[in-house]
Amino acid sequence: MESKSQYYDAYAAVMKITLRDNNASDEEKQYLQAFGKKLGITDSEYFEVIESYMEFDIVAPYTYNSRLENFYTLTTVVAEDHKMPHKDQVKWLGRMATAMGFNPSNVKYIVAKSLDLINAGKDMNAYKEGIKGINS
Repeated sequence: MESKSQYYDAYAAVMKITLRDNNASDEEKQYLQAFGKKLGITDSEYFEVIESYMEFDIVAPYTYNSRLENFYTLTTVVAEDHKMPHKDQVKWLGRMATAMGFNPSNVKYIVAKSLDLINAGKDMNAYKEGIKGINS
């Protein structure tokens, strides 16, 4: 049995969230491949997931703290990609935040504040404190 990359299941969930509505742009698809490389996803795993992404479960983090930690990591990776335009970062992170279980009415605020905090170089603890003021 072949071992999977550490983030294989999480990556498959991200791909499902991005592609399931069939409205992902070519740029988003290119970003998914680059994002996978950052997570250590092999080329063979990428092609395996792209062929079967709808078969994977999306499991949102159960606790608010876990949700914040996961979104911090995701936002950090997205913010580091200077090839992705800001408007695309916001759109993509918004989809991820909604799927992760953040309150849809607050997603735009959480995404904006997350990007601001990450771009300001805040660590995870400072990030959590900055986001906690926004009702999840």
